Amino acid sequence: MTKQELSIKIGNRIKQLRKEKNISQAELGRLCGRDKQHIELIENHKVSANTYTLYTIALALGVELEELFKF
Repeated sequence: MTKQELSIKIGNRIKQLRKEKNISQAELGRLCGRDKQHIELIENHKVSANTYTLYTIALALGVELEELFKF
């Protein structure tokens, strides 16, 4: 799997979990200390999130970090 393919899968998974929990991008950003645009860029595969950002997103979504990699 390439870096871009992984970024796409993680972005899609974050979007899926966020929607399942009925959280907006703005709310997720607020919960994890990022802005809406940063969340949007991750979900739309424009940027790759670093490990700490993924960790804070997982915490904000109320899931274990490994849940972001279940695709």
